[in-house]
Amino acid sequence: MSKINRKIAIFIAFLTLVVVSGLLIKMPVNTNTSAPESQVAGIYIQFKDGISEPEVKDILQNINMTLNYSMEYDTNTTDERYYIIVDKDNWDIRREISKGMKEEKKEWITTSPAHVISEGDNYVFTVSEQAVQDKKFLAILDKYNIKVKKFTWCEIHFENPDGSRYVIQEKNAKRIKNELEQNENIFTVDFSYIYPPYDPTTKETVL
Repeated sequence: MSKINRKIAIFIAFLTLVVVSGLLIKMPVNTNTSAPESQVAGIYIQFKDGISEPEVKDILQNINMTLNYSMEYDTNTTDERYYIIVDKDNWDIRREISKGMKEEKKEWITTSPAHVISEGDNYVFTVSEQAVQDKKFLAILDKYNIKVKKFTWCEIHFENPDGSRYVIQEKNAKRIKNELEQNENIFTVDFSYIYPPYDPTTKETVL
């Protein structure tokens, strides 16, 4: 083999090696896709018993809502309608209620941590609707001078100037939530989410 042919053969072998090596090398894959931010169409506010509609409106007027909204007062569309307030150190009534529920095989109050509100020195327990009519349960409450109260639920819907529904970004909704939860008449604030993301200018989803 001549020197020229040998050089050509070596060059071809080198190119082949480069191509094969390139195919074997795994290119890094970017799996970090940016998730669209959640959007909030409304807010559910759980007020304490006895708050009036004018008082609710006054509270909302002192919050920077950033855009138009409508409010439905005292909707009570959830199962969480009634509650009792119990001192955190009052183990006697909690034991008595627990014993009564086992004996009667009824769920008078919701004891799941996710549904128990901690407020200062007290716990707020959601009371079932059947318990409100249960004489044995009411007798236990009467023994400790505790009254059944009723949550006041209000719904906020964000709107365009023409009255059509609107959405806000979750970060703005969280700011409103934080401001609302500073009010002593409010227990909880929850969001009504929209997914996939929605463009309020075209009224179409963006995914």
